[in-house]
Amino acid sequence: MKSRLLRRHATLQKQLASIGPISQGSVAYQAPSSWRWTFKIKGKTACVALSEEQAAQMSEAIDNHKRLEETVREMREITQTLILETVPGVRRRKPLSEIPKAR
Repeated sequence: MKSRLLRRHATLQKQLASIGPISQGSVAYQAPSSWRWTFKIKGKTACVALSEEQAAQMSEAIDNHKRLEETVREMREITQTLILETVPGVRRRKPLSEIPKAR
């Protein structure tokens, strides 16, 4: 199991290196023929008007950000599993299977 998890972790590291531009938020069409990028900054929602070309590139960056977050989440779970199951630890009152995974 350890070698399988280490291989998966290495694969995910390679994926991180190839993700490309990233951005948060969302892009939506706003009539007439304009686009809007909506995002949060300091807890407040902000909107920026975009051209069609900007909207296409921003959408790609947002999709990349979602892939980044999912990849990091999986890497975090693998790391936690490896540490908890392969490194000697202490006696626990609750078995590890009852402890919720961090998300």
